[in-house]
Amino acid sequence: MFRWFPALSLLLLLSSGYATALTENGTDLPFLGRYPGSVIDNYKSAHYDEMTIPLGPLGKNGLTRAETLEGQITYIKYKVPQDRSPLEVIRNYQQALQQAGFHILWQCANHACRTNNDAALNTALWRNAATGFTGGVENFLFDNGRMLTAEHRSSDGIRTLVFINDNTLFGHSQDASVYAIQTKPMQNARIHSNSESLTTESMLTALNDQGRFAMHLPFDFNQAALSPDAQTTLVSLIRLLKQHPTLRIRLEGHTDQVGSASYNQKLSLNRATAVKKALMAQGIASQRLDVVGYGDTRPLASNTTEIGRAQNRRVEVVKLTLGRLAAAISTPFNTASATTSISSVNNTPTAENTLYSQSNRATQTSPEENPSAELNRTVTNAIRSETNHQIEKITRNFINGVLGN
Repeated sequence: MFRWFPALSLLLLLSSGYATALTENGTDLPFLGRYPGSVIDNYKSAHYDEMTIPLGPLGKNGLTRAETLEGQITYIKYKVPQDRSPLEVIRNYQQALQQAGFHILWQCANHACRTNNDAALNTALWRNAATGFTGGVENFLFDNGRMLTAEHRSSDGIRTLVFINDNTLFGHSQDASVYAIQTKPMQNARIHSNSESLTTESMLTALNDQGRFAMHLPFDFNQAALSPDAQTTLVSLIRLLKQHPTLRIRLEGHTDQVGSASYNQKLSLNRATAVKKALMAQGIASQRLDVVGYGDTRPLASNTTEIGRAQNRRVEVVKLTLGRLAAAISTPFNTASATTSISSVNNTPTAENTLYSQSNRATQTSPEENPSAELNRTVTNAIRSETNHQIEKITRNFINGVLGN
């Protein structure tokens, strides 16, 4: 659930005595109670979803000002005692929020919450809200009602926004709808890609037919480190490169569109470099591996959703060798050794293992930085692999010359 703010630990917000009513389907927000005598009528929460927060009145085509946010969401609809006015209820909420360090972003009263009589009467703020109306719409029926939107910003950048709509519906019952969202990154890599399907054979087919393929590497937001889920795909690519020692490839790194163009270009290059280092750790010569970063300039999917942004965080493999590659030959391969080496690549400390802020992007440390000992080992392996490749090449040319092939 929502975390507590330091300023709230000793603060009694409204009434907390009703928060544990056993007959109610839901509980109060951990940092904001209810007006005394109120009863929870509807409740809904989500660990991560998208919601629109009103920042202005409702117009003919919807809210005139609003902000759409992603994070942890809670919706609570209270039945408020009828002998208390919306003004009294909303003022108490306002005082409690301000004492807790919230800043009031917008508020309105009665018909001022709509631009004119042609304005819509309702809108959906969070479609999963249990408002009791189709599509989870929130009604803006104001003969006697109040609204406010408030925001709290913590020192670590996390925002908590609360929107409260209190009104008397058709002169009968009084409802107070409370929407709360706390922004935070979504938990990534909860659904694993089917990397098993990206085999050496399917890679070979893609390179012969299309000249490229996208690797199944689930990069987290702002991360260049290879996750354990990447190992199966990397092992298949290593096997392909060892079975075709003349094959040269280009590793193209990509990002989503969050962040500046210059930062994303650097991050995309770091992702391609992370794959190159994993391949070199298995003896693939660096001369066979070009790397380039395209930043956010070549998206595969829309950057307006988290699913699309996750697809855009990727590395693609492009064939640089002319001609068609021969069918793969089944050869023994030490996958345990490959897994160990791939895992060791991610042990290099980088500043990009933590979420970044816009202000410090220019000072980020590149994942390409390695301890000198690891660099020496990588260079030695690359030289040994290239030497063996050249010896094999000379031998093949000599035999072909003797046999007249």
